[in-house]
Amino acid sequence: MFIVIMGAGRVGYLVAKMLENEGHDVTIIDIDKERAKELSFLINGLVIEGDATDHKTLEEANVKQADAFAALTGRDDANILACILAKHLNPEVKTVLRISKPKNKEVFERVEDLKKYFDVVISPEEIAANYIFRSLTTPGFDRVLFPREGAEIVKFRLDDESEISEKSVKDLNLPRDSLIVAIYDEKGNLTIPSGDTKLPKKGEVVVFAKNSVLNEIKKIFEQKKSSGEQT
Repeated sequence: MFIVIMGAGRVGYLVAKMLENEGHDVTIIDIDKERAKELSFLINGLVIEGDATDHKTLEEANVKQADAFAALTGRDDANILACILAKHLNPEVKTVLRISKPKNKEVFERVEDLKKYFDVVISPEEIAANYIFRSLTTPGFDRVLFPREGAEIVKFRLDDESEISEKSVKDLNLPRDSLIVAIYDEKGNLTIPSGDTKLPKKGEVVVFAKNSVLNEIKKIFEQKKSSGEQT
């Protein structure tokens, strides 16, 4: 894919590096001359010093041929205008709008007339706040959050002391609203499990579950064998 990113701050830079590491082509636009110069040495793609709210700058960045355009600065008004311009120049481009104020995010998700300009609306601040909140209220998980759905993906490690090691998935008696989506053995081999799949003696288990059952799941996966059972 070819992606144009507006904003070379911490979020924009990290996204650009992740995309490049996956083999995508990236162009970054930043209005700050010094930051643009610095970034030109840090990424492989084209870095343009300019204002992405100017259609000429977007044309220079070749947004007409882009698969996606991400407006990732900390300025909501600039991000909004840039996405609208990008859609105007290339109606097929997928736009990602960063909104710093969570209340603004709700507006752009609900107003139908705005949805034609913004394919994805995201607030890193809201995601971070949710992550911190969940980490404080239910600590001890390696987690990925789905705030809107009230669910998370969490990961557990199995070792010689794990009570559930080598048990079948159907015998774990997991609560409703939870599902094991992946199992890795100690060599990193992946299994997409069925009910008859046995857990490895050592490895990792990835679970998708609603927040309401996380503590129950945690007890199941972190239970240790009694000293007499360990080998």
